[in-house]
Amino acid sequence: MLKKVFSGHDYQVVVASDGDEAWRILEEPGHPHLLVLDWMMPGLTGVEIVQRLRQRPDGHTYYIIILTSLDTPADISFALDGGADGFVSKPYHVDALRSRANVGKRIVSLHEILSEKMRLLEEAHATISHQAATDELTGLYNRRFFNENFTKSLSAARRYNFPLSLIMADVDKFKAVNDTYGHSAGDQVLKTFAHILRNHARTEDISARWGGEEFIILLPHTSSEGAAVMAERARSTVESECLRIMSIAVTVSLGVVELKDGEDAEALIKRADRALYRAKDEGRNRVVLG
Repeated sequence: MLKKVFSGHDYQVVVASDGDEAWRILEEPGHPHLLVLDWMMPGLTGVEIVQRLRQRPDGHTYYIIILTSLDTPADISFALDGGADGFVSKPYHVDALRSRANVGKRIVSLHEILSEKMRLLEEAHATISHQAATDELTGLYNRRFFNENFTKSLSAARRYNFPLSLIMADVDKFKAVNDTYGHSAGDQVLKTFAHILRNHARTEDISARWGGEEFIILLPHTSSEGAAVMAERARSTVESECLRIMSIAVTVSLGVVELKDGEDAEALIKRADRALYRAKDEGRNRVVLG
């Protein structure tokens, strides 16, 4: 009888013969969110199904109408307090029941539209946050993001007494690469180096483009010796990969330092910078510990 009420009125009707079958349907993917439930039925009652649905953290919005011959004020309060959205007494008027269901349909549809807009908004926010923290050319973190997290990492290293190292890296004779092969080739060199840094870094490391052809890598829980190993791997990989991919001889110089007691962020970066320029002065294409 209920199927006949809703069929042909822009509803896709799913019928359950008892409460247990209704619950099985409601556990399937793509189950209905607009429900007309008899209060008294074999297996689970309509009110029990309502209570189960309201306790389920699936994020769905349900509009639930309880249909019953029980129509005292206490019965109505019990059903609505249990989580039902509507209460229709038997014998029901077809148009009145359909009108009540149409209200539920609009509410469910509005919630679905709102949920989709919220999902799109969250995606847009994540995209904007990623873009704000990322260097456009290389895809590494930018200087702003690095500085924000650098202070936190230094504080954690001091508080919990674990080692922390810093690598400053620079592409050797980068201007000559641009002048000889063009800026597109220079951009490709930077992208290749960034890709190598991502491959050699751990999840907790922060690799960033510091500016121009200069890069910086923060390595928590890492001594200067461990950081030097990572730096050497990156150095040798750059040399071979740029020749393989672009047929251009490219090298990088890297300075490695470890946080000292009482040292602040600015002092640590300055030491890394000095170690980098020692690598330059000593002939480039090398790793120097500061």
